[in-house]
Amino acid sequence: MNDTRLLVSSIIRITEPGAHSGSVRLVSVKERRVLATWPIPESPFRAFDPNPRGGLRGARGISGDGERIVVSVTDRLYVFDRAWRQVGELTHPLLGQVHDILVERDGVWVTASASDVVMKLGWDGAVLRTWSWREDTALARELNLLDALHGEPCDDYRDPRKLPAAFDFVHVNSVARCPEGLLLSFGFVPSRASRRIQWWFDLPGALQRRLGKKEQAARPSSLFALRFMASSFTTSSWVGVLLPDQGPARVVARQDGIMRPNHNLLRHADTLVYNDTHGNRLVQQACDGSWTKHVQIPGDPPFVRGLAPFGGNRFLVGSQRPAALYVVDLDAGSCERLLELEGGSPHECVYGIHAVPDGFAEPPAALWGQGPKAPSDDVHPQVA
Repeated sequence: MNDTRLLVSSIIRITEPGAHSGSVRLVSVKERRVLATWPIPESPFRAFDPNPRGGLRGARGISGDGERIVVSVTDRLYVFDRAWRQVGELTHPLLGQVHDILVERDGVWVTASASDVVMKLGWDGAVLRTWSWREDTALARELNLLDALHGEPCDDYRDPRKLPAAFDFVHVNSVARCPEGLLLSFGFVPSRASRRIQWWFDLPGALQRRLGKKEQAARPSSLFALRFMASSFTTSSWVGVLLPDQGPARVVARQDGIMRPNHNLLRHADTLVYNDTHGNRLVQQACDGSWTKHVQIPGDPPFVRGLAPFGGNRFLVGSQRPAALYVVDLDAGSCERLLELEGGSPHECVYGIHAVPDGFAEPPAALWGQGPKAPSDDVHPQVA
């Protein structure tokens, strides 16, 4: 049989300063093994975010077509051609805490959770479109976010020292194409009570910033983690949103009472498929909500993330502890481990899964060819 090769990105949830925080692996499905591993280039702003669990760490979404593959990290996207030559490096001040991406013919859609923005960049780096829930008052009302419509502005969401205390209101973390437009995953919409708890804890930092000590007080991703702590006694939600090519956005799926973000929403025939990370399972539901089924994913914890079609009603799903790939058959209700990503940290978690398109050459030993860049205040878009 012909081999399917996968690109699998990962994030190491607990990472010491200076240590690499994630990788991209090339995986053979036929041989059930890792063929190559490439540590990612680290964010130039990583030294300014002390959150050891997430923040600016790790490789993020991967997407591609017959002409190119795009690999993302927290604040930029690396574009590779069919020969695996890097032909572009895209970034923008709104691209803070990038999550999943979607390659299309004329550019790439990016979800950036720090700014709450979905952005499409052309291959020359030009901004083709931006959208945020803040543009739709009716959607904000449905999400109980009217009080957050006019937040504190930020001129560069990539730099954690510049972020306001309150940011990432919907944790937009997935984008996929469907016949009507784009499907978006709002991974974690905190309750108003959760947001107020975060604001209370930031009062000392807010005072210091008013006194001109902004950089010393900037620990925004640690403050954001308070929302997940607060969700144990408040009601937060995952929301699937359809952004049509024409017309306003609308909610197409919802799960209340979650304590951690859900991930990866896809349209499959007349169903929606998503990773219920809160419940450690892959879920499929009818688009009209008339039925739902699910398959549990193992792990300790599983932290289910990463999703790719695998033929029929089967899907590839990623996990943490162990960092592994599973083949989930939603018709049979089965979950089979494809392989474990050996050689990594016990805190490593799968992030993205994407099949290498046909016609791509064998990849080089060093995907980026250079080591991580040193932290710097001077970060500019670069396009080859």
